[in-house]
Amino acid sequence: MYRTAASRLRALKGRTCRRVPARFSSSIAAATTSSSSGGLLNWFTGGQSKSIPPLDFPLPGVALPSSLPDFVEPGKTKITTFPNGLKIASETSVNPAASIGLYVDCEPIYEPPASFGVSHLLERMAFKSTTNRSHLRTVREVEAIGGNVQAAVSREQIGYTFDALKTYVPEMAELLVDCVRNPAFLDWEVNEQLQKMKEEIAEAAKNPHGLLLKAINSAGFSGALANPLLAPRVCTKCFG
Repeated sequence: MYRTAASRLRALKGRTCRRVPARFSSSIAAATTSSSSGGLLNWFTGGQSKSIPPLDFPLPGVALPSSLPDFVEPGKTKITTFPNGLKIASETSVNPAASIGLYVDCEPIYEPPASFGVSHLLERMAFKSTTNRSHLRTVREVEAIGGNVQAAVSREQIGYTFDALKTYVPEMAELLVDCVRNPAFLDWEVNEQLQKMKEEIAEAAKNPHGLLLKAINSAGFSGALANPLLAPRVCTKCFG
């Protein structure tokens, strides 16, 4: 039995060697020579090799970047106030990325009981169609510069942010201002976001942790600070 297996193995090796194309013979020979000279083994063990340069050897024609200093002083925040009351807080950073945020005093603490959840709807309507560009165009412009936009509502303000490289700061500022100041509030977009709001409220009703935090906030604060962040289910019917 062993002799039969050995003979079959030799026959298989013979057929395999005959099927190897001639164009691979040179590479196989080179690999065999490299392995026999100890180049690959020396590379794994950290020794010197004639064919592979050491890892600490600088590559020719490659400019090394300057090393970072041990201490980088944090940027100073500069606050500029315009005659119309608009305040701009700017900070210089060595980071190649830039972040622009626009914060508006439009939050639940300013909502009367009849309009609870308006800020929730405004958050979902952020960066939709404006009087100057469609929602698709907004998405395409953000994608073209590799940016990221986001809107978030807190109990005291709503913030619109735009993150991208510093090169595109003018485009970022123009798009951000247009989306905040010139929303179109198209009927089909509003209805679509209202439906998503209802689904979000239904999911939040199944979250005990979120319900507990909401109850703690209502018990700890009175007046406007006790207003909910999410729109109540009854108010969504009024919006529709």
